[in-house]
Amino acid sequence: MPAGAIFEENAARDDEVFQLAISDLSLNDDILQSEKITHSIKYIEPNNPFQAVQEGE
Repeated sequence: MPAGAIFEENAARDDEVFQLAISDLSLNDDILQSEKITHSIKYIEPNNPFQAVQEGE
């Protein structure tokens, strides 16, 4: 089950929290018995909503 996130380049803490949350969900058999979550992260320039929309497509 894929999950994705888009962060500004200076949001290292958000990136870490996202990865920990995905890891915790993947390891919790009560939530996902046979599925594992994979994730991808993309970085954008700060304050560039147009790039965020473009990366999200």
